[in-house]
Amino acid sequence: MAPQSMPAGVLLTVPVPGPVLETARTNVGVKVAVTAVAPVRVTVQGAVPEQAPPLQPVKTEVGLGVAVSVTTVPLV
Repeated sequence: MAPQSMPAGVLLTVPVPGPVLETARTNVGVKVAVTAVAPVRVTVQGAVPEQAPPLQPVKTEVGLGVAVSVTTVPLV
């Protein structure tokens, strides 16, 4: 691919550009959004039905336990 090159000689722009114009924009006005809101808000919760506790096994006391630890030492 060859790079972009410009021809030698006088460069001419066709068509000739028009006169320079200034553009001014203005925004006049106010944006307004209206929201209707009730002055009082009331939340009511109905009665909760009575529920029985879940079925679980009865806790029992465990008797005393005995722990034994045995260590063997090889004879050399």
